[in-house]
Amino acid sequence: MLPAGKTVFLLLAAALVAVVLATAGQLPAVVASHFDSTGAPNGWSSRSGYVILVLAIGLLLPLGIVGLVHGVSRSGPGRLNIPAREYWTRPEHGAEAVRRVRAYIWWLGVILAGTALLMHAAILAANASDPPRLGTGMFLVVFGMVLLGIAAWAAGWYRLLRKPEETKRPAGAMAPPGRKSKQD
Repeated sequence: MLPAGKTVFLLLAAALVAVVLATAGQLPAVVASHFDSTGAPNGWSSRSGYVILVLAIGLLLPLGIVGLVHGVSRSGPGRLNIPAREYWTRPEHGAEAVRRVRAYIWWLGVILAGTALLMHAAILAANASDPPRLGTGMFLVVFGMVLLGIAAWAAGWYRLLRKPEETKRPAGAMAPPGRKSKQD
């Protein structure tokens, strides 16, 4: 699953570009691109500016993050802020830490590309009405999906980079001297 993040990101990024370019013509020349808490527009942009923004959020931002992580980890995991740091920065574990971080960061890119795609769908729907209006249900779906994605990514990050458990003794094995076994 770990190396699949890059592939999933590339597929989702291609879908984002295709969908945004295919539907951009359905947007008005001046797009309602930001909404207040009641769903009324309070920010506008040109159609081309909006398209550039959505593609930047879904493509350039994730690629920038991936590039940054690759650059920072080039000399090893020492400059990374990761769980179980004392374990992963040891020389014997450093290469594996870098491999895991570099592979997993693509999943953050998946979340950002997915966010851009969901955001575009919401903006498209909001601008289809006259006057433009972002429905509360649509906002809650987009916001909920983004929060769920980020929470799942963060949980996965801590799971992936936790210190591996020490080898467990088989049932009935004696505890090392000075330690009590669970049976004691």
